[in-house]
Amino acid sequence: MTLAVWNRAPDGTWTRSASWKVHGGAVWRVIWAHPEFGQLLATCSYDRSVHIWEEIRQGTGSEGRKNTRWIRKAYLTDSRANVTDIAFAPRHLGLLLATVSAQGIVRVYEAADVMDLSRWSLCHELQV
Repeated sequence: MTLAVWNRAPDGTWTRSASWKVHGGAVWRVIWAHPEFGQLLATCSYDRSVHIWEEIRQGTGSEGRKNTRWIRKAYLTDSRANVTDIAFAPRHLGLLLATVSAQGIVRVYEAADVMDLSRWSLCHELQV
């Protein structure tokens, strides 16, 4: 699957700022973290995984556009079934991500360090 991020200009027009391959199966959900944590989003898929992506700015390119890339910072693969939903916690709780699988298992992960988004630890796991 391919994911695209679009930016809205002040005049109301939309421009695609990035697109990239995200999963080996259909994507169930795309969510944004609170801006306090930077340009960060997460995706979940039929392929039983959750990917966490961060936007990296690389200066200004042609026509004055900002060059950006999205880098996969983490790859969570604890689920043995499709991951059907994800949600970031409210910002005052820190950088936490909840995932739900088709097996009815809820997992909550925490970023060990918001400056190093490659390390997420599983904090809670429960069957619903």
